[in-house]
Amino acid sequence: KTLGNGGNAGGPVATPGGTATGTLYVLDVTNPAGFSESQAAAIVVGEWNSSNLSCGGVACGQHLGSVVGSPQIRRLHNGQWAAIFGNGLNSASGTAGIYVMLVDPSGSISFRFLDTGVTGGGTKNGIAAVTPADLDGDRITDYVYAGDALGNVWRFDLTSRNPGSWGSPVRVFTTPGGKPITTRVSVVSVPDTEKKATQRLIVAFGTGRRFPQTATTAASYAAGTQTLYGVWDWNLSSWNTLAASSGKLYVTLASPQTVTASDLQAQSVLTTTAASGATPALRTVSRYTICWRGSTGCSATPEMGWRMDLPGSNEQVIYDPQVVSGLFVVNTTIPATSQPLSCDSRPPSGFTMAIAIGSGGAPPASV
Repeated sequence: KTLGNGGNAGGPVATPGGTATGTLYVLDVTNPAGFSESQAAAIVVGEWNSSNLSCGGVACGQHLGSVVGSPQIRRLHNGQWAAIFGNGLNSASGTAGIYVMLVDPSGSISFRFLDTGVTGGGTKNGIAAVTPADLDGDRITDYVYAGDALGNVWRFDLTSRNPGSWGSPVRVFTTPGGKPITTRVSVVSVPDTEKKATQRLIVAFGTGRRFPQTATTAASYAAGTQTLYGVWDWNLSSWNTLAASSGKLYVTLASPQTVTASDLQAQSVLTTTAASGATPALRTVSRYTICWRGSTGCSATPEMGWRMDLPGSNEQVIYDPQVVSGLFVVNTTIPATSQPLSCDSRPPSGFTMAIAIGSGGAPPASV
């Protein structure tokens, strides 16, 4: 368990340049009936913070900021269970990376930190939430995907049975202008439009960030237009080699390739009807098809995914999207507006949007 923003009482994490201290603790919840203050010594398995965290005997707590995402408990290729979590926001080092807390069969705990090495100067970097991905369905995590506060999407390779051989992070995409990603990304395989037996791996996410309220400042949000994305992770040739015998292969392209916003099919919000009485506001979105790069017969420029700008005033994504029945379901947030000298004060609002994760457009039937 982590302390999130509350671990700093809303202080340093409320600004992109402040320094936050993080805390992680592990409790033994085997017997909930035994929870009592008198049993604290037996219940608390361990507690680590930015000052005492060590990775393989080397201090690594300087990378631990305010961890706002939930640690993900997964089994790894070395047979051990692990808790995987982002390093959090506004750490002392200002970098972005993930921690892997390994638990061996005896219950001994050790940590590893996989660093992207990407910092942002005055605007510190960090990873808020992680998404483990099991590509072949054996219930063992193969990769971990995550977005950072500077708009980079990363893939961390955990396929080796030796943690010391875990590969360097691979950058999948960078949002234009470095718009922040502070929620979990969704990783979903969709059928290839030409070869139905193979899958294409899509990483879908939204941009946005909320800076918490403090004793002296109101809550604020990332500036500028925020966007929903679905980006094809085209570079899975190493996975295909590793999993050749399993048949769980993914569509890939030869290196090198570049993926920018201009390589993504633009979907858009077409109409928005105002709320009336008990009828909520309603949006409709476009439904353009994607001709994927490497496909045959593309009449337009081949694409590497999709994008959709959020049209509301400072509208953004600050809550984790979900994948439901193959749809990318996201709750957007439109911050409150306050006009003391007029009648135009509005509470926070937003839209629940369900779009086809393979195209970014409207699904074939109403949801």
